Amino acid sequence: MKIIAGGCSFTYNNDMTWAGEVAKEYELINMGSCAAGNDYIARSVIHELDKHESNIILVCQWSGIHRRSYYINHRHTLHRDLVSGDWPDWAGDYTRINEDAVKQEEFWIKTGGNNISKPGSNDSIHNFFVKPYAKYFYSEEQSLVESLENILRVQYYCSSRKIQNIMFWWKKELENYKMSRYSKQLYEQVLKQNTVWLEDLGSWCIENANLLQKDLDEGNHPTLQQHQSYARQVVLPSISKLIQ
Repeated sequence: MKIIAGGCSFTYNNDMTWAGEVAKEYELINMGSCAAGNDYIARSVIHELDKHESNIILVCQWSGIHRRSYYINHRHTLHRDLVSGDWPDWAGDYTRINEDAVKQEEFWIKTGGNNISKPGSNDSIHNFFVKPYAKYFYSEEQSLVESLENILRVQYYCSSRKIQNIMFWWKKELENYKMSRYSKQLYEQVLKQNTVWLEDLGSWCIENANLLQKDLDEGNHPTLQQHQSYARQVVLPSISKLIQ
């Protein structure tokens, strides 16, 4: 059985997250990407799932609804500024996960951040992408709608191919927002799909592994040990149940 993992920095890097414990038990392909939002996560896992014919399970961790990704190539006005940025993890190419994205002819930038007002990538991305979006376009309802649509897109893909899937959030996310009628309808559809939903990683670590809520609110990640506990006590048992 092969496991396809998706997510943001709460999943990226087997040496630092829950994914490493899963990789000890199963063949695992980790599509997690630092600073990724749910649009990028959805694209990345569908891209990888499409390369495998059978014997796969998706384990997908969802991120903050405020995060977005943008397509960049050499014709983009900000291309030169972006490729000379000081933090390479804001760039990604889910089709070539082992290569440096900014050295490719085209790539994606990921806005990251703990919330819409806190910078999560480099200054150029925050000033040219996040700030204008936050000022003129951002709304909680639209962000909820778009994130739920991305989740449904992955669920529908898995359903079409009869791929078993497990999903969870990086931390409490939907609970932080008041859903309007558009997002409520989508959320109801998400819950009707054949997905195994786990307790979010952050909340579980607070309740069971001594993670402080204050640290999580400030944008800190669970420790490696906390990730490992979550994998052993939550993720791996759920995978085992699906395989039985």
